[in-house]
Amino acid sequence: MLRVIRVLLVGLVLPLGALAAVGGGALLMGEGRWGWGIAAFVGAVVVGVVALWGIFTMFVPGAGEEAAGIGWVSGFVLVFAAVFVGGIGVPGWMTLAGAEAVRCEVVSVDDGVWEDGVDGKYVTYSHVLACPGGYPATYHVNEQYVGTVDLLVDPDREVAPEDLRAAEFMAALGSWGGLPLAGLLVLLSAGRAIYWFRTSGPSSREPAPRS
Repeated sequence: MLRVIRVLLVGLVLPLGALAAVGGGALLMGEGRWGWGIAAFVGAVVVGVVALWGIFTMFVPGAGEEAAGIGWVSGFVLVFAAVFVGGIGVPGWMTLAGAEAVRCEVVSVDDGVWEDGVDGKYVTYSHVLACPGGYPATYHVNEQYVGTVDLLVDPDREVAPEDLRAAEFMAALGSWGGLPLAGLLVLLSAGRAIYWFRTSGPSSREPAPRS
């Protein structure tokens, strides 16, 4: 029974618990609850270290050399998954919460203005819109739209459509980056645990019968 518990802890509970703590910490800090958010991040670090220790050793003294490779790979995957989930995905998902999709008519659009950005120069086009409810009246983005444009808007008008567009990209990046990495982490940790379970039992140590 203890061996089964070790397999479940190392294969599923601890890796997913570490990522859940990272996501919870990001959520709490996004809500302004900094104390609880920091506590959650500290808990995520502790659980993450214990999870990797479990992958290396299966909590068996003296073990670990045979799993050094998968342990280091799992560590890198865990870090990147945490960044995608907690640093990119959760802020994007929180910003998009409550946003509504609207279709606006493009009344006019200018020829664009060149601006300096982190990746160099880019063009920003200013659109004058006619939207349901009169909001937004303008839309500034690095694409030129004619006819109609579909936007995400905040009903409370606290987050600009341009910021929601950026949040939509962050949310997609968090999903497409974080979720596959989380799946890969579980695949590695579960594989390690199952391999240990199948090779460490009493039957695996019995000598082969003599012919």
